[in-house]
Amino acid sequence: MSKETLAAAQWVDRPATVVFSKGPPIQAVYVGPGLSLDLHRHYATQISISVGEPFRVRTSESDSFLEQESFVVGPNVAHELDAEGIPIVEIWGEVGALADFARHLSATSGSLVPSLPPELLVELRSHFLEVETRSIDRQAGEALLSYVFTQLLGAGNASTEGDPRIAHARSLVTPRFLVDELRPIDALASEVHLSTSRFRHLWREETGMSVQSYLRWQRLLAAMVASAGGASLTEAAHTAGFADSAHLSRVFRATFGITPSDIFKNSHFVQAILGDPR
Repeated sequence: MSKETLAAAQWVDRPATVVFSKGPPIQAVYVGPGLSLDLHRHYATQISISVGEPFRVRTSESDSFLEQESFVVGPNVAHELDAEGIPIVEIWGEVGALADFARHLSATSGSLVPSLPPELLVELRSHFLEVETRSIDRQAGEALLSYVFTQLLGAGNASTEGDPRIAHARSLVTPRFLVDELRPIDALASEVHLSTSRFRHLWREETGMSVQSYLRWQRLLAAMVASAGGASLTEAAHTAGFADSAHLSRVFRATFGITPSDIFKNSHFVQAILGDPR
């Protein structure tokens, strides 16, 4: 067994680690054994890289699975992943430049789930295999995120966020805002001195997704953070503004392809490390 194969195999024998960076924008990295995820879509750009055998990915239940060692999927692109037990690194990011990278790669490749360029994939996999996954903490996780973004986008490009009014509105969407505001879209529009209709249009133009979809995404992230911090699913649901745990589970599965109980059922499966609170 090669050194690389042995290093990758060891990832499957320990709990996965998810590190959430401080935000906004929210970024996260998952390191550990891969999962099988139903067809789903979410707000973040996702980059998935196998550190072992190729996984399988597709964008529709009517399509055939493609065997790939990596894929990049932009915001709101439906995808299904079969990576059960395969050592994997996944990056999620709300950064606008990362979404632009995904769209460019998709356009030039003709695929909704394009692979990373071969030389970039080799560089990233080599770096991942040198990471000591037994001791990933918040600092190590954020360093890994920084390294990947620098390799993908170049130094300094990850902070490009487009229209400052939209960037400001996003900064206001905290868990407390999601619970307290009965009319959150109107409140955000008022804060940046735009009519609600103009705000909705500008938001979609900037992000490629409706404001309502983004708010639902932020509620899910808030629920994930609460659950990872030890809250029950019912407590996490109420913290994030969902009606109940069943409502949370339905939206979570549609967004991530798996139920929250499958992820956070016990610390032997996945360990979540949270960034600094806002």
